[in-house]
Amino acid sequence: MSLTPSATEVVAALGATPQLVGVDDFSEFPAEVKALPKVGSFMQPNVEAIVRLHATLVIVDDIHATTAHALGDAGIATIACPMHALADVRGCLQAVGARLGKTKEAEAVVASIDHSISDARAHPAAHVKVLAVIDRAAGGLGNTVAAGPGSWIGELLDVEGADNVLASANTRYPKVSLETMLRAAPDIIIDLSGQDLAAWNELDVPAVKNHKVFALAEKPLQGPGPRVDVALTALARVLR
Repeated sequence: MSLTPSATEVVAALGATPQLVGVDDFSEFPAEVKALPKVGSFMQPNVEAIVRLHATLVIVDDIHATTAHALGDAGIATIACPMHALADVRGCLQAVGARLGKTKEAEAVVASIDHSISDARAHPAAHVKVLAVIDRAAGGLGNTVAAGPGSWIGELLDVEGADNVLASANTRYPKVSLETMLRAAPDIIIDLSGQDLAAWNELDVPAVKNHKVFALAEKPLQGPGPRVDVALTALARVLR
């Protein structure tokens, strides 16, 4: 059983989807997991539901310490897979692969990820300045949260050879004011908020002037997981 979409995708990448007896509320890839029993959200897993499904191994994240302890008391094994960066994806594939008897499959997936990264690094994006927005206020640019250093998107931008305008921020996902965006003067804005792009027209920066504001909806961009090739291909499409 998995308690995050990232962990669900790791299980799928290892060819072990049929072994899943349940997933978190937000897991939706691959498509067949949508029909599985749901066991709560990322922040609030339902221990009782997990126990009822007779899971023998549960993949948890680093915020699930309390849940992992409760499952241990119920005699259910857990494996911790914190997912923040590429190194975590590799580590989770290897750890889960070892527990499921899928070591060779894990090695193959990791090799494929490394190949995608090497290919992207071989064709860099000419150091364009990029602002990658994760979320913002409905219909406007208030309460904008963007990708900073150590974030998933920040790491992928580095792989692509782009310059994250928030690379010097002191947190992975900083809140960004209009003034900060103006000073950063990004050449490209990537908007992952799922909103209409019209609000950006009020911002006087090169990305807006040159019609380089892009909405990207590919799920692998929204959080760490093994579909690194899909995420990098989506970024490359707007960076080059």
